[in-house]
Amino acid sequence: MDPTAERKARVYHHRWPVRMHKVRQWYPSRQEHRVIWRGPYIKGPADAPLMAGEKTYLVDS
Repeated sequence: MDPTAERKARVYHHRWPVRMHKVRQWYPSRQEHRVIWRGPYIKGPADAPLMAGEKTYLVDS
């Protein structure tokens, strides 16, 4: 990737459910990471349509 190239912001056109997952959260007061659980929640812009249902994968040959 060219470091001089502009970084493009991602623009989402739909919302989707995110499953519960573990993350390593940094706690500056303790100077350590702790494992916490996040989710489930809906990700994406509030005014976008919700995509729910089966997963679909694109396979290039």
